[in-house]
Amino acid sequence: MTDAFLKILTQVVTRGQYRLTQMLEKLHVLWVQNLLSDEELETLTALAQESADPDYREPERIEDRVSALETESVNTMLALTELYEMI
Repeated sequence: MTDAFLKILTQVVTRGQYRLTQMLEKLHVLWVQNLLSDEELETLTALAQESADPDYREPERIEDRVSALETESVNTMLALTELYEMI
């Protein structure tokens, strides 16, 4: 692996904005692909465990937010229709 890539990867891991299990999985994928040495994997794994933010929440995908809004809109329309029929 190039020094530049390792430096960037180290910076990403140090930021801690990830789910630890996902980061460890990605590091192992790089190791299996021979993009990380055993020593680099060990170092980055330890760094990930130290740096991971336990309160980190992945940003919601726009599709999930739109779907939630659609569901809320339909429920609101159904409630308004029911209210209208009661009047």
